[in-house]
Amino acid sequence: MTSVFQALPMHANPLGMLFGGIMEDWMVQVSSMEATRIARRPTLLASLESLYFLSPVLVGENAIITAWVDYVGNSSIDLSLLVEAENPIMNEKRLTTLAHMTYVAVGRDLRPVPVGVCIEPRTPEEEALYEDAIKRRKAREERIKDRRQRVFDTSPPRGLLDKYTVVTNKVVMPEDVMQINTLFAGRLMRLLDEVTALVATRYARGPVVTASVDSTDFYTPILLGETIVAYSTLTYVGKSSMEVMAKVIKRDEITGEERHTTTSYFTLVHVGPTGRSEPVEPFTPTEDWQKKLMAEAEERRSLRLEGLQAFRDNAEKVRELLAQKGLAP
Repeated sequence: MTSVFQALPMHANPLGMLFGGIMEDWMVQVSSMEATRIARRPTLLASLESLYFLSPVLVGENAIITAWVDYVGNSSIDLSLLVEAENPIMNEKRLTTLAHMTYVAVGRDLRPVPVGVCIEPRTPEEEALYEDAIKRRKAREERIKDRRQRVFDTSPPRGLLDKYTVVTNKVVMPEDVMQINTLFAGRLMRLLDEVTALVATRYARGPVVTASVDSTDFYTPILLGETIVAYSTLTYVGKSSMEVMAKVIKRDEITGEERHTTTSYFTLVHVGPTGRSEPVEPFTPTEDWQKKLMAEAEERRSLRLEGLQAFRDNAEKVRELLAQKGLAP
């Protein structure tokens, strides 16, 4: 499936660049449609693999999002998405990002149900995509093996400084949900991008853009009428980048019951008037717990940098493959 979205001024930051949260919302829209089309029943986003934004989409340009299925399990569907920015006047395209998402087919009771579809790769190129999807599935299974315990971790996260922590409460309204009265994941990703950017902007005292989103797993769906409690807190400061943790708790205001929905880490970069990165004020930890937070964030940063070039190379490879097959517009 290929969808085209036009970047309008209402979608952009003051520098004319598309907000990362808008892009994430659009990607979830396209992948959700494709997953539902394959499953022929409602699907819920279970995970979003690490996401890097390699180039911005500017106002007046188009975001071309192509989605395809990599793997189908018993009740899950693995999809990939290639996003390109298109300048319609110059007739030029450039790579924006490559994304991998996993959906689960569910019944009306929101429990997983069999998809009833099987796919098999037929060419060496398809086999490579298929094998990559299996590797991601194994890594995800290892990552979420304790998810049943994580659901009950509803404690507020601790950041470097309280003044760079924002708590956002939002009631899930009818315009926020899908056909089975669960919060649309694209709306949640847009909200998290906004609140993490708020924290980063507060620290940088200037505009920021989303550079990457770490792997994000969803432990439990959020229902119509429940409250989203989104914590966003500063966990790392680099030369021009900041890491902000987003932790989401859902709350039933009638019963008082709370459940941990997801935790993710957003990397945002301070940019100047030309859109290039600019330095931020250094942060020097003084407490042992602050030093521990920074050290843990340094490890995540190192993993991101190691994966970035491989991510870029793989994205270009997939881009060429789709062009050869005539699947990309």
